[in-house]
Amino acid sequence: MATKVPKVPVVIVGMGWVGGIIAAELTKQGTKVVGLERGKPRSTQDYYMVHDELRYALRYDLMQNLSRETVTFRNNEKITAVPMREYGSFLLSEGLGGAGVHWNGQTFRFLPYDFEIYSKTVERYGKKKIPDGMTLQDWGITYDQLEPYFDKFEKLAGISGDQEQNPLVGKRSSPFPTKPMVKTPVIKLFEDATKKLGYHPYMMPSANLSEQYTNPDGITRAACQYCGFCERFGCEYGAKADPVVTILPIAQKSGNFELRSYSNVIQILHDGKKASGVVYVNTVTG
Repeated sequence: MATKVPKVPVVIVGMGWVGGIIAAELTKQGTKVVGLERGKPRSTQDYYMVHDELRYALRYDLMQNLSRETVTFRNNEKITAVPMREYGSFLLSEGLGGAGVHWNGQTFRFLPYDFEIYSKTVERYGKKKIPDGMTLQDWGITYDQLEPYFDKFEKLAGISGDQEQNPLVGKRSSPFPTKPMVKTPVIKLFEDATKKLGYHPYMMPSANLSEQYTNPDGITRAACQYCGFCERFGCEYGAKADPVVTILPIAQKSGNFELRSYSNVIQILHDGKKASGVVYVNTVTG
């Protein structure tokens, strides 16, 4: 029999970017939240040996152990789905912060076209351009409606970017909170060459801070040291925005948040209309 624990207004399963942002916003409003994370807790102290390429880049220490648990893939509906047993570009994660810890920090916004892909395709090419049976549809929300939330996240994370309006993307309500990353000699060569060809090169938005930054919630983080250990690694400086250094401290500081690590959810209790709770296993005690 499962042990029943006291109820709280909100339980969040998974403490990555999405779960962490929801936890921070709710706890700031005074709501009691329990966050369940099936992996281990983390802090920047856990990244002090982060430049161990064997451990992190080759043995995937920050990621899900595929020999113990994985997902299945198939290329079409006629073949049998088989387990993924080695990593490629799709890097699953477990542990506090999720894949937001070992990501590389590229932070592009979706284009206005992405949200209205059906309407824009019909507008430009006509309905006959869309094959029968293709499930192409608009999101039901536009770029302009979502833009304030893009802006809020970029200020929360301290996204570094080119302050010039990029003609290829949607309009911005405010500039990036920090300046773009430093241009290396190779990037400058690329920039000069592409400009001569008539293109519009720009520094891509980066979640790695170009300068020390304090976000609207009062979280101060140090600038990037350009060590190059971003993808597959955590940042020991806290310069790379991840849930552990940007949003979870806000939830924890509120006094309304309880994190339960090593808590693997195995069932959502549901009556067909509404979820009433979850069943989880403490993977340390069983």
